[in-house]
Amino acid sequence: MLEKPGTETMRRPAPGEAAGRPAGAEEKNLVAQIDQIINEAASARASEVHFEPGPENLVVRVRQAGVLKVVAQLPETSKTTVANRLKIMGQMDITKFRVPQSGYFKRAAGERKVEFYVYTVPTLYGEALVVRISDKQSATMHLAELSMDPKVLATYRRCLAKGSGLYLVSGPPGSGKRTTIYASILEVLKPDRLAMAFDPVIKYEIAGMVQGKPEDKSEFTFAEAIEALMRQEPDVAYIGDIACEADARATIQGAFAKRIVLARMSANDSLNTIQNLIDMGIQPFLLAASVTSVINQRLVRRLCEACREPYAPDESLRREVGYQLPENVAFFRAKGCPSCNGTGYHGAIALFELYHPSEELNKMIVAKEPMQAIRARALKEGMYPLKWDGVRKAAGGMATLEDVLNSL
Repeated sequence: MLEKPGTETMRRPAPGEAAGRPAGAEEKNLVAQIDQIINEAASARASEVHFEPGPENLVVRVRQAGVLKVVAQLPETSKTTVANRLKIMGQMDITKFRVPQSGYFKRAAGERKVEFYVYTVPTLYGEALVVRISDKQSATMHLAELSMDPKVLATYRRCLAKGSGLYLVSGPPGSGKRTTIYASILEVLKPDRLAMAFDPVIKYEIAGMVQGKPEDKSEFTFAEAIEALMRQEPDVAYIGDIACEADARATIQGAFAKRIVLARMSANDSLNTIQNLIDMGIQPFLLAASVTSVINQRLVRRLCEACREPYAPDESLRREVGYQLPENVAFFRAKGCPSCNGTGYHGAIALFELYHPSEELNKMIVAKEPMQAIRARALKEGMYPLKWDGVRKAAGGMATLEDVLNSL
């Protein structure tokens, strides 16, 4: 179990102090280098900084646009100083190095408010640490800024306008589900509505929304927390991840009370989200009566508009697309320029699939028909599949066709 940061009072030694020895010039320079790496990563809108111990050195890698890149290789003797510096920044206990810990700190990067989450884990050659970078501006993004296809956006907005039902956002870890959830909340948040959330991790604070989270040693289950939240009679409720049958039942029960309930799930596609709930033990008729929409999504690297270059993908790649493409369609690939620090990419873009069940689709779910048949019917009714959205964005120069296909 991860230790709660800041639970013990401790003396904070000077950076690099070890076995009673004060920090010297070398340690001070190392601390400055660590701070510089983290600041530069935040300025470049990287998502993570990894400190990976090896038998002879400490490798520092930064993940930007989904790709890890080595930015420094520090000597083996630097491991303790690096670990202590990051623990102090994250308000963790520097005397504990054989157990995982987690910490948090925040800084300003220009006009941006940036939050940093630090996680440690003991390894064969010392402590491995990662600093995850969270830009609070993501919480201010609206649905129109998420690169949804105009028809998908219009359909999803009509769903939200109903004012009740269960709205699921699914995808693999790191696919931007929280950003879509918060954009959906901003869409329905009104002064005359009570909006409440209960999530194990509150990454963004939203003005006008009451947000709660469980403590590390809570004496109640997450399902019990959902039930308690629903007894507050919110008009809009966000309850984080559905991970088990108890969570799902509490969430669905809350959605029956004529309110908007938003939740996240891990799933490969929108219909797989429904199947996962059935596999948890939820009766199909409950899903048909509660689910208003399911969004499934992925994140892919966004091509740098300043240097992307057109190219013709080979025939095997075109066949993998599975759609009949116009002969003159243009696709783009990364090149690299000063604007994108030579990476060829700048940020990320989301791919979306929206399942909006019709009466006929709900009948098929209640009848327990195969998901393949339900998906075929949904496509016939006009559902845009995830791959279609990805190919459309690749053809528009937003991402490479290879990244789109690899993400599915």
